[in-house]
Amino acid sequence: METFLEKAAAHIFQKHSIHQLSNICIVIPSRRGVLYFKQALANQAEAPFLAPDVMAIDDFVMNVTGLKQIDPVALLFELYDVFKTIDPLVVFERFMTWAPTLLNDFDKIDQYLVEPKKLFSFMSEAKALERWQMQLGESQRDRLKSTERTDRYFKLFENIHEVYNLLQARLREKGLVYRGMAYRELAEHVGTYLLDSPQHKKYYFVGFNALSNAEEKIIRSLLKRKEGNDFFAETLWDSDAYYLSNKDQKAGNWLRDYRTGNNMPDQLPLFNNEWNWVSDELLKGRKNVQIIGVANASMQAKVAGKIYADWNQQIEGQTQTAIVLGDENLLVPVMNSLGKDVANLNITMGLSLKNSMLFTLIDAMFEMQRNLVEFKNAEGETKRIPKFSYRQVVRILNHPFVRRYEAMHYPLVEELIENESLQNPIRQTLRDITVHNKVFLSSKELKEMGQDDRLFNIVFNHWEQKPKKAVEQFYALIDLLREVYRERQDAVENEYLYQFYLLLQRMEMILAERGESVSIKSFKTFLYELIKQTKIPFESETDQRLQIMGMLETRTLDFERLIILSVNEGVLPQGKRQNTLIPYEALSDPQFNLPTHNHADAVMAYHFFRLSQRAKEVVLVHVLPSDTYGAAEKSRFILQIEHELRHLNPNLNITQNQVNFETEITAEEEESGLKIEKTPDMLAMIEQEINERGIYPSHINQFVDCSMQYYFNKVAGIAPEEEVAEKLASDSFGNWIHKTFENIDTAFLKGDDLIEKTDGIIQQSDLEFVLKNIDSYLKKAFEQTNPGLRMTEGENYILYQVGETLVKKFLKFQIANEAFPIELLDAEKTLKVGLEVEVNGRTIPFKLAGRIDRIDRIHGDRIHGRTVRVIDYKTGLVKPEDLKVKTDLIDEVLLEEPDKGKLRQLWLYKYMILKRMMTQYGLSIRGTRLKADENKVVSGIYSFRNIEAGLLEQDFKFSDDETIEEFMISSEKYLAKFLEKLLNPEIPFSRTEDRDICTYCDFKRICGR
Repeated sequence: METFLEKAAAHIFQKHSIHQLSNICIVIPSRRGVLYFKQALANQAEAPFLAPDVMAIDDFVMNVTGLKQIDPVALLFELYDVFKTIDPLVVFERFMTWAPTLLNDFDKIDQYLVEPKKLFSFMSEAKALERWQMQLGESQRDRLKSTERTDRYFKLFENIHEVYNLLQARLREKGLVYRGMAYRELAEHVGTYLLDSPQHKKYYFVGFNALSNAEEKIIRSLLKRKEGNDFFAETLWDSDAYYLSNKDQKAGNWLRDYRTGNNMPDQLPLFNNEWNWVSDELLKGRKNVQIIGVANASMQAKVAGKIYADWNQQIEGQTQTAIVLGDENLLVPVMNSLGKDVANLNITMGLSLKNSMLFTLIDAMFEMQRNLVEFKNAEGETKRIPKFSYRQVVRILNHPFVRRYEAMHYPLVEELIENESLQNPIRQTLRDITVHNKVFLSSKELKEMGQDDRLFNIVFNHWEQKPKKAVEQFYALIDLLREVYRERQDAVENEYLYQFYLLLQRMEMILAERGESVSIKSFKTFLYELIKQTKIPFESETDQRLQIMGMLETRTLDFERLIILSVNEGVLPQGKRQNTLIPYEALSDPQFNLPTHNHADAVMAYHFFRLSQRAKEVVLVHVLPSDTYGAAEKSRFILQIEHELRHLNPNLNITQNQVNFETEITAEEEESGLKIEKTPDMLAMIEQEINERGIYPSHINQFVDCSMQYYFNKVAGIAPEEEVAEKLASDSFGNWIHKTFENIDTAFLKGDDLIEKTDGIIQQSDLEFVLKNIDSYLKKAFEQTNPGLRMTEGENYILYQVGETLVKKFLKFQIANEAFPIELLDAEKTLKVGLEVEVNGRTIPFKLAGRIDRIDRIHGDRIHGRTVRVIDYKTGLVKPEDLKVKTDLIDEVLLEEPDKGKLRQLWLYKYMILKRMMTQYGLSIRGTRLKADENKVVSGIYSFRNIEAGLLEQDFKFSDDETIEEFMISSEKYLAKFLEKLLNPEIPFSRTEDRDICTYCDFKRICGR
């Protein structure tokens, strides 16, 4: 396959002798094209020769004019200084949000040789209102009146015109230009720079399309000049009959105009003698085109890697392949998807510093510095103190860079376990933050937790709103991380650190020039803008078998095999996104001829079809549409190939595929879900666990809800992930209320600062006293259960008020309805009973255990006797029907229904109390002996969302008129039935079919729910 640049090189080489080549200049759209052209030209000769000047168009303009292009960073500050002279109140942070866009607009204005005064006058208030009035009907014109908003809008463009003139004057004084200025300078003085005293005998412009007005004027001026029989310049075009001859094809819009002179009498075609060249590859060439749809963007990289690997196995030799990325964010995934054996590759695009792991660390440090904690002192004054949010502290300490630092400086977990004297302050700090619920942490506190570790001393320092301190901290961090990556010999990460170091040096120079005028916000805004512009270039050769590039880098280049990714609307082409402050009506007005989104679409169409011209194998990968309207729509370029080009080119072979995940799981297995078989070791461990530590009602409920949940928690020993709570969660709310009543009950039993010891005998007056002093008990319990949380602000304040209302309401209910005195026996009592049951012919010893919120006794009359109450507090809603079950449904419900968990809990509490009472010595609590024949036992729930219902007692019997002994025998029968299922090796642990249970499960991510 002969590429366009090879054809152009052969054409130029044939037209000039070896000695003449050094006197010509060849201009190409991109620097990448320059490298390929030089290689192609070198291949034309058998002996060395003095090469011509081959330059990219930007380098050509700067070289000819001799102007010096200003650094983008300096240009932004020059623009800011100009704006300050017009509006001294301009805020740098807001300025930076639109300054790059404005500079881009100035660049376009100059490249397209637009008269600035005319453009900004067009956008003035008077002219705009005049146009708008013509577009409105008679009845609406009187509504078109000036407002404060329209005044600000038009004042902006008046100021921008002045800024444009002042910025150019300021740059000229310093001998500097921005890119567009240089183009305008050359276009307006082309005679002075190129014609009057030419540096070359001839100029070639190779592979251009969609020229700006300045570029077109420069080329047209050179084409007009003729020396003898030879023209001073020649243009070489890369076009195809498919889009050049068809006026409906956007890809050929500019080339048709250049070929015909736009059918305007005063405008000549943009070539001399003949148009070089027009191919018919798209209409006649043999091509295999694969169109592949994938489910998501990341899968595209995998597809590209797989296809390239398959090609390598099929085709030997030096056939060049290009993977073209419509979305440059796919660069790293594509690199990771290529096999380890792929060594011969060249990457023409850079890795963005903003997409690096280093940037995420920088960003976390900036976010951490933003926090100021507000609180009110005793006088009601608001104080603000600098503290770090746990979110950013955790984010930094878990960052991959810090984890590598940790791996280098601290031993592995196994070594820590063996040697308790070894400390890892990073892991310890993360653990302390979670355990003690530290929402905000001071710099001093973190450094103490860090135990003088260098990382803690560097990272957890307050900048005090001073950019210089931030720069110093970043320098220290770079030194620290450089040691880590020097050990790992990671070239990419080292390059990131080096590039960031260079940025800091530039920022340091700017801060030195501008003193204290730069705020920390301005510093961050500007640093982020620099990071966004910074890319790490790859160094490699053009003759590698694989090229990875963006679509713009493909200009003038050809490849025999192509893989183009992200061929979707909104990517290729980009669509109607327009990064400009100039209104569309001004851009599209013929007198200005500035580029619009239509221009960008046509440019991308040319790049796409030109790149496809000579390729023999083309793979177009697109993301399949999702449920979202318009999301991942197939590109119009694919539709053109499918519905138009395939009918025009009989040699075009198109195949369409969709990539789906392969799975060995059958539909039946998927329906039944994940299962884990019970091994002998697993069953032995369960038996040991329930015999030594016991099995609690919550464990039984967990098994009934989802046996897989029980497996993760009790067998695999996976602890639920602990999180720092910034606000009162539902479980924390419940713990707080429980702790409040635990403290009150403990005070009745043992006494405290407010209540004298009552030995558990509670009178009505005692509860009235508690009600009056309930605030102190609520606050104390809140601090105990929610360290780090403030109860006086935001959602916490609302929930605190709710909790306070519920507790007071409950105490008032007790005062009005309880049968005093109440004999409080114990609070938060852990009870265990040992028993044996027959399971599959074996006697299994085990313990049944439970932690009971409160056990008390009320003394009735001679008929009712004494009643021991086993009480559980619930902050949620509980209804009487939740605690009932018909006798004939017990088999179906008791150990099978997840929503009967509260009933099971009360049943087992009652069973444990009775079991202990029926022993030889009875149940002894705090010296009080309780016997079954002397006390009635009830178990019940106080629901704080159903206080009026009173104590909701567990209400079911295994049989009518059953005795205590019958209740105990039946209970043990069902416990044996449960253990039989738990210890049955034929019944694996499996996921529940009720997905509602998964909603609040701690393990749903593990099992794929």
